[in-house]
Amino acid sequence: MRIKKKNRNEYALASDVWVRNLCKEKVPYLDLNKLSSDNDYKTYLTNEFKNKTSQRRTLSIEDPTVAHKNVAIVSDGFDFANKQELLVDLPYKKASIFAVNGALAKWELVGNVEKKRAISFYVLNNPYHCSHLLPKKHNYFPNCIASTRSNFEFIESYKGEVSFYLPVPDGTYNSSMKDTRPAIDDYRNPICAAMNLAYHFGVKKILLFCCDDSFAEERPGAEELKNGLWQYPQQQISHNIIDANAYWLKQEGIEIYDHSSGANYENITYIKEETIKTFYVDEDKND
Repeated sequence: MRIKKKNRNEYALASDVWVRNLCKEKVPYLDLNKLSSDNDYKTYLTNEFKNKTSQRRTLSIEDPTVAHKNVAIVSDGFDFANKQELLVDLPYKKASIFAVNGALAKWELVGNVEKKRAISFYVLNNPYHCSHLLPKKHNYFPNCIASTRSNFEFIESYKGEVSFYLPVPDGTYNSSMKDTRPAIDDYRNPICAAMNLAYHFGVKKILLFCCDDSFAEERPGAEELKNGLWQYPQQQISHNIIDANAYWLKQEGIEIYDHSSGANYENITYIKEETIKTFYVDEDKND
């Protein structure tokens, strides 16, 4: 992996995107990429202004009560409807669930059902209209951790508690929000945001669950994966950025595993369905 050093930071190259070493402390927060357009910046400013007046609070990562040693990052990738029941088998007090993308809206482990599982946080950084991510089939709103740039209409509609994090700046856009430490490298990707948040919460073991955008049928412009599923080329870019974040986390001794249907990672170990039941058993025995 190609590594660059700049401003006391380290960056790994992934699909033409420089992924900062999120584990570096006491360094200037700077994203070397320009992943946003001028129109995006206008949207960010609108969202930040609205969110600033929303009476929501700034996330306090230093609070010891929010430590999360084991984290499952759960998205709504391929076959999520059938696979989410596997999460019930994770030791309740040992595994925190960070839901992203459409996982909350599609969460079936709540309400008048036999198998239940709580979500620790819903992580959001979508700056555009995303009401489809709000729950409609249930009224379950776990604590939400959102980028300050998140869509303000979503934040206004969210019925649960919301805390804001400040994304790492890219040198072009100056946030109107109060500077906070640490800033979070999210690359406009909630899975990356969740991985970064987990690190700052003291994580030791991460499981990516259904964190893919693959689909079963061939579509124009899609590319076939080794497992027979399909994805679009831009999804491989996100995949590589996630992989680079995992590279930095592994340097700190953090274990990262994946049970998703996308392409294989270089820095993340795939585990089979039957392994999920015992994923945190060792941690459970040690306490």
